[in-house]
Amino acid sequence: MNNPSNRGLPHMLARASLLGVVLLGATAARATPGFPPVIRTELGLSTQPSCAVCHQGNPAVGTVTTPFGASLRARGLVFYDDASLRKALTALDTEKVDSDGDGTPDTEELKAGRDPNKSDGASPGGEPGGGNALPDPSYGCGAAPGAPVGLLLGGLWLLRRRRRE
Repeated sequence: MNNPSNRGLPHMLARASLLGVVLLGATAARATPGFPPVIRTELGLSTQPSCAVCHQGNPAVGTVTTPFGASLRARGLVFYDDASLRKALTALDTEKVDSDGDGTPDTEELKAGRDPNKSDGASPGGEPGGGNALPDPSYGCGAAPGAPVGLLLGGLWLLRRRRRE
């Protein structure tokens, strides 16, 4: 029963499945968790911005869709490249880029603790200035982006080990 020819196809399928899970996890975790601390340091912010300043929804490939994120990408931002982020932030500051068109440059809004993606006007509820606070930094790309993949891989490993026993 332990003849290698009997194990061929199931063994290959198991390896292919594992490779697929790893590749899927690698693409899902492409948000750069180190970017919010770089933004905080470069701009001298009192708090770290959340990943929602650039990403919509769960940070992953293709979710940099906010006006501020698009402005950074237009100035050379490359994921996992802190130097490109620093260069893009410098360009935003020098050019006085205002991604939301409210008259206040993005870097100044961040320094004031406001979201550069929302106008300084009224909040969604109509209260003046109340809707422009930066999103809560307790979630987003800093929150272990690859954790579900790790759990899945661990489960597959345990299942495989059990089958051998």
